Amino acid sequence: MAGRIDSLKRAAAFAWRQLRIFVHAQWLYLAHVLALIRPGAPVPTFRAHQIAAQPLTGWSDEELQLMVDEGRRQADRQLADLEQIRGRAQWLFTVGVPIVTAIATVIAAIGNGDSAWWKVAWVASLLIAGYGVVGAAAIMTIRADFNEIDSAVLSGYKPPILARLAVDYAEMLAVGEDTVATRLTVFRQAVVWLIIGGCGGLITWLAVR
Repeated sequence: MAGRIDSLKRAAAFAWRQLRIFVHAQWLYLAHVLALIRPGAPVPTFRAHQIAAQPLTGWSDEELQLMVDEGRRQADRQLADLEQIRGRAQWLFTVGVPIVTAIATVIAAIGNGDSAWWKVAWVASLLIAGYGVVGAAAIMTIRADFNEIDSAVLSGYKPPILARLAVDYAEMLAVGEDTVATRLTVFRQAVVWLIIGGCGGLITWLAVR
């Protein structure tokens, strides 16, 4: 009996964690959508990168240069990943707009003799699909936060420059990792919303045609 109760507790704890993750993801999605009407405003992100940078005390110049080189590659990869996600979002937006338009035309097929629930289903499908399209637009256009080394700031560094530059690279890249991970999550949510809305619109059309 005690083992069964423990199993139920673990299952309940797991379900609660998944619910919290789901709610947090939806809140982040909504925050990105609302950022469309707040140009340049910062948006919340997941804490995807949780590994703290370690001190570089005792590193040789060659090892510090290795850190700088790896940091530059990681920064370049973050920007490339963001552009790839934006490209996918542009494709989703291009596909999603016609889907939303098609769902909007379903209202013409709903007659007076059809159940009012089909109108409710049509409205819900239209709003859900539109929500997905707006999410795709947000991915393409809203602010994306990254930390980079500004050459003007670098010119003000005091020797030894390489050591401080290596420390900066070790500490600053977590912001970009969080941004990329969050945009990928928002993109996934936009796809899900568009699929749900599209399927709802299709079912409504098949039912009332």
